Amino acid sequence: MSIFSKHMELANSPDKNHRQKSDLLMGNSFIRELLDGTEQGDFLGLDLGGTNFRVVRVSFKDGQAETTTQYYTLLESVLCGPVAGVFDFIAESLADFVDRYSLKNSRKNIPLGFTFSFPSSQVSINQSVILHWTKTLRCPDGIGDDPVALLEAAIARKAKDLPVDIVAVMSDTVSTLMAGNYLDRNCRIGLILGTGCNAAFVEHISEIDKWTGDDKDPQHVIVNVELGSFGDSGCLDEFRTEYERELDKYSNHPASFTFEKSCAGMYLGEFVRLVLTRLIREGVLFGGKGEKLTEGRWKFTTSHVTSIESDQGNSTTKTMEVLEKFDLATTATAKDIAIVREVVEVSSRRGAFWIATLMAVLVNHVALPEVTIAIDGSLFEKHPKYHDSMMEILSKFCSKSKVKLILAKDGSGQGGAFGAVSALRQAARDLRSA
Repeated sequence: MSIFSKHMELANSPDKNHRQKSDLLMGNSFIRELLDGTEQGDFLGLDLGGTNFRVVRVSFKDGQAETTTQYYTLLESVLCGPVAGVFDFIAESLADFVDRYSLKNSRKNIPLGFTFSFPSSQVSINQSVILHWTKTLRCPDGIGDDPVALLEAAIARKAKDLPVDIVAVMSDTVSTLMAGNYLDRNCRIGLILGTGCNAAFVEHISEIDKWTGDDKDPQHVIVNVELGSFGDSGCLDEFRTEYERELDKYSNHPASFTFEKSCAGMYLGEFVRLVLTRLIREGVLFGGKGEKLTEGRWKFTTSHVTSIESDQGNSTTKTMEVLEKFDLATTATAKDIAIVREVVEVSSRRGAFWIATLMAVLVNHVALPEVTIAIDGSLFEKHPKYHDSMMEILSKFCSKSKVKLILAKDGSGQGGAFGAVSALRQAARDLRSA
């Protein structure tokens, strides 16, 4: 907690040399307006965060939102190909959505908020610069480009005359916070806990040393932490295990996004597999046998972890189903099954403790009597024990705030549309946020 607080402080400095010493971005999202219950009309949200991409339509009537969501899946060849292919797919998917839901003949362009879930440096509310590819995206180009410009170019190529205006671009944490605030007015933190992890929170502009915008109301802004890279400087090395080091070595992005690899959904399964592999090779587990598991790098997924964690009491049904996939069900003894369940439980609790520790710092920084954290992501949604493990840490270290965790399912897509609402309001009020 102390190390994280120090890196937040460095990233908040007006001195560029100090900021460069931080593993965090603490980026200005340029979004200062939260929803107030008076919203009207149609808005679109796009959410690109990994293999799955979604388009969301939000129709407001007197502040109440009706949401329609359509999912699209990017092929592996697209994920590792030229960046233009990724954005062509997005443009074609958007055109399909507009046609599917009879929006093509809209009388005026529909405001669109683009949730772009990769590390970026925000330039304005509808312009950013891509810093890194993470998770499943491995394009050989695109770093340094603006995702909004890339999407506009793709629309011009693949979906001319599409009735949309891209008015905002934001991280998935910012859009999740917006979605959470719609569900619960005490929401001041947005957390992504799925394939990757990141957080955003509402900060008073008077607390931002590097702030250069105006001081008009509202005097707060959403800050995108980019905490997945916490530890890249080596500041967490004393806490990392041999399993995280090996996992990092064989990941898509070695020597980066250190923190994310200790708790996010893309990595938890592999972390467990590496622990089990060591136990097998030392003869402690499965009589030293289990080649399908020991040789199957990345084959033991976080979905296997959540399935095993679903077994309650003495039940081993789900655990046996997972072991069967690795040809271990017939040879596993009762002791083997107990060890597997213990490794999975300890690894899961450790991951939940890691992310909850950073959330405790943000809760204490927000310093309100009640703070709700909105969470989007398959790991939090599907893991049966992550909520309780996180609350164990938050209850211990956030004594001055009543903390609540809520699931904002598809929040990063819906929140993109909410961000479009903010963009229009801020333009009407001529707010200067940088």
